[in-house]
Amino acid sequence: MNKQQVLERFVAGQYPQIHCEKCENTFLTNVYDFDETHVLLEKRSLGLEYYCGAIHKHKLTKVPDIERVGVLDEEDNIVDKPDHTEIYSGNETDFRFVYVMEKLRHLDEEDAAYFDRCVSDLDWKSKADRHKIIAGVTRRYNTELAQDIDHLYEFYKGYEHFMAWDLHGDNLMQRVKTDEIVILDPYTRKA
Repeated sequence: MNKQQVLERFVAGQYPQIHCEKCENTFLTNVYDFDETHVLLEKRSLGLEYYCGAIHKHKLTKVPDIERVGVLDEEDNIVDKPDHTEIYSGNETDFRFVYVMEKLRHLDEEDAAYFDRCVSDLDWKSKADRHKIIAGVTRRYNTELAQDIDHLYEFYKGYEHFMAWDLHGDNLMQRVKTDEIVILDPYTRKA
């Protein structure tokens, strides 16, 4: 099935919505059942576009398999993706971005609480404290995850005039088969 067909089926309501309070409240994202191993995400903000920019710029590895299927306007018309300048203008979007992503599960309470304690306020920490936190993530989990968090923070600093740091325990999830922790949606727009 090609992207056009997926979008047409999405607009026709052929994918049942999965009601996940954490996803709806944390990511401001609607989740739909796609197949046995993937879901569709409908995002009404640019947070995942910023994240995809960081993934490509820094060659991040602890990320879910995710691909943009397309962009819809409010009348369900398929439209071209906004260009780089529009995405990084600091303005919010009226478009709905649709992605296909591998199915993940939320972290258990202990791991989520750990990330809430250490990375959620990374933007308020001194450089020395940030280095300690990254070293702690390396010790507790792995070097790649810690490096990706550090690179995500570096990317955020380049756009902090309109982008807010939003990484916390609910934004890290696990792969279903391997339990590998991956990062999802660490940015939002400044209010």
